[in-house]
Amino acid sequence: MSSYSKFLRRVRIHGRECGAVARALPHKIEANPLSAADKKVLSTTNERKVMSKTTFFKRIALTAVAALGFGMLSVAPSQSAVTAHTLTIDNAADALTLEGGTADSATAVLTHNWVALGSSQDSVVIRAIVTSSNAANIGKLMLSVTDSYSSTANDATAANSPRYSFGGTKFFSGAVGSATTYNAVTTFKTSVYGTAARDSITITPGASGNGAGTADRSYGSVIQLKAYGIAAAGTYTVSVYTQTSSAGAALASATPTATWTITATAPSKTATADSTLLVRTGVTAGSTGTANTDSNTLAAATSTATTLTPAYTVEVLQKNGTSTNTAQESYTVTVSGEAFITAGHTCANTTTATYTTRPVGAGGSKTLTGCTPTAGTASKVHVWSTGTAGTATLTFTTVSGLALGTKTFTFFGDAAAIAVTTTTKKVIRSGTATAQTSVLSVTITDALGNKVTGDAPVITSSDVTQITSGSCADTTANSTTADGVYLCSVTPVATSSSGKAVTLTITSADDLTTTYAVTMGGAAVTYVLTTDKATYEAGEVMVVTATAKDASGNTPYDGQAGPTIRSNKALGGTAAAADITMNLYYDGVSTSQTRSTAVRTMSTAQTLFAPAASGKFTISGLDGQTTPATVSVSATVGDDAATTAANAASDAAAEAIDAANAATDAANLAAEAADAATVAAEEARDAADAATAAVEALATEVATLMAALKAQITTLANTVAKIAKKVKA
Repeated sequence: MSSYSKFLRRVRIHGRECGAVARALPHKIEANPLSAADKKVLSTTNERKVMSKTTFFKRIALTAVAALGFGMLSVAPSQSAVTAHTLTIDNAADALTLEGGTADSATAVLTHNWVALGSSQDSVVIRAIVTSSNAANIGKLMLSVTDSYSSTANDATAANSPRYSFGGTKFFSGAVGSATTYNAVTTFKTSVYGTAARDSITITPGASGNGAGTADRSYGSVIQLKAYGIAAAGTYTVSVYTQTSSAGAALASATPTATWTITATAPSKTATADSTLLVRTGVTAGSTGTANTDSNTLAAATSTATTLTPAYTVEVLQKNGTSTNTAQESYTVTVSGEAFITAGHTCANTTTATYTTRPVGAGGSKTLTGCTPTAGTASKVHVWSTGTAGTATLTFTTVSGLALGTKTFTFFGDAAAIAVTTTTKKVIRSGTATAQTSVLSVTITDALGNKVTGDAPVITSSDVTQITSGSCADTTANSTTADGVYLCSVTPVATSSSGKAVTLTITSADDLTTTYAVTMGGAAVTYVLTTDKATYEAGEVMVVTATAKDASGNTPYDGQAGPTIRSNKALGGTAAAADITMNLYYDGVSTSQTRSTAVRTMSTAQTLFAPAASGKFTISGLDGQTTPATVSVSATVGDDAATTAANAASDAAAEAIDAANAATDAANLAAEAADAATVAAEEARDAADAATAAVEALATEVATLMAALKAQITTLANTVAKIAKKVKA
């Protein structure tokens, strides 16, 4: 191959590959080729040259401005400034209801923050001013600090807390609850500074004592603003202003302010259902009398014109929803029955007027204008007797239609009867001279059955060697209210004897009499224990009874302590302690039950229950002899229902087994009988077969004999016939 026909040192390219290679190859040879780095250096140098020419004057200007700025900074003033100054209020509007027409107060909370820059002599003054048109109806404004803090710490350190001043006194609030104090107080409190008006407060950076505070620090305060002595309804506007001072310069007004609006509403004079009626007795000139409940509404009917004390006084206390807010409505008192009424002389609790004559007139109704009492006091309605025995009902209604309530009073006439109404003790303690109290009660009534008070029945004895005397007082065992029921006591003789019977005669002041029979008895010495049942279910209610005798074998005196008993098995119920104390002896009987207020009867409460464990149990105690003897009673707790059912089921199962065994025996006997019957039947069958064979043989034999007999008869007949023929012949 010729060398001219080859591509020397080249790559042969075929087809479409030529285009790609061509594009990859350079098409023009640069005259002065340089490296990329050389190009960049030349370009940068050129740009600097251009910039140097175009920004020359601008650079000169910037340099001048910068120099001017640094010069100004070097000569800045060094005086301080109060900055970041804010004042907010928790609620810009408050509503207040005046209670009972008296002056009241409202409270707002201010939050103040500021920064002292550059001087410890910076300060802020907060000032509150009433600006509403009825400002004269507000008593005073009071500012007090309740908390403080700073950007350094919230503690009681003087340098960390703002310093406050009022009236020339400086102090630090510190942290709330801190025990450390500065200048005697930790908060700007009313208890320290009294209740004098203080409508401004000065705040400066904190420091110990009166020294300079710390600048370049933020301070915060929580300030209570209270408006005292708001006495009239209306709208009150309180404006809170701030003034600042830098480095001790004159005060200047500052921007932060707050406005507080108080809307005071007069209390409603309309009475509500919580109004009350209080009955008093013994109200006279200059005396408030005695407050009573509705149970003390019994008085004598008198027509004496010189009686200047009302039988009752009803205090009408109108309220409109709170205990201190008193309504002031007019109200009507309607009287039904035997009573007169008059209006009280004053709204205060003390009666200042003097009664000069007893009121007269008929019942009916009277409208009484509600006075204007101070909060919590009441107007009065006096109730008088008409002089005729009977009852009277007073109905109180306000002009707005509210039923305040009713009060019923009873006026009794002359005493007409006396009767024993409560029997407490029938066996009186013998051998002592100590008075026996609460023996019985008697009631004295007039002809209409109204109870009569003010009597003092006396007691005489049919045997003064046993009981000398007695007396009765108009009171009950649980109350001192006079209600016409007289509780009586007697005094026995030290030498009185057990078993003696005495008749007591009770006589009223009007010589009305009634009698009461008692016996004398000594201390309980012996007793017998019994239970109300012999057998109990587990946990069933039970009653244990002790029946006692004194040393003479008689019924012991009433009211002495019952015995103490215990059980060998744990009992249930409230009375089932380790030792069970029985109730008091009356008529010689003490039980495990609880007595009612009428001591001769028992309450319905169940106090003792039988043991939970089945079987016998024993209750025992000691009697009161010189050498005590053990007294006991036993009872049984039967099986419970489950045990009983289980036993019944077991018995039933045993009976079923017995029945099954009996049935098996009967079946066996029946099988044996069947076998015997089978044998007998087989024997009978064999006998029958033998009999049948015998019968058949006999039948065969009979047949043979009959055939023979027949043949003989035939022969005989033939013979007879031959003879006959011969005879005829």
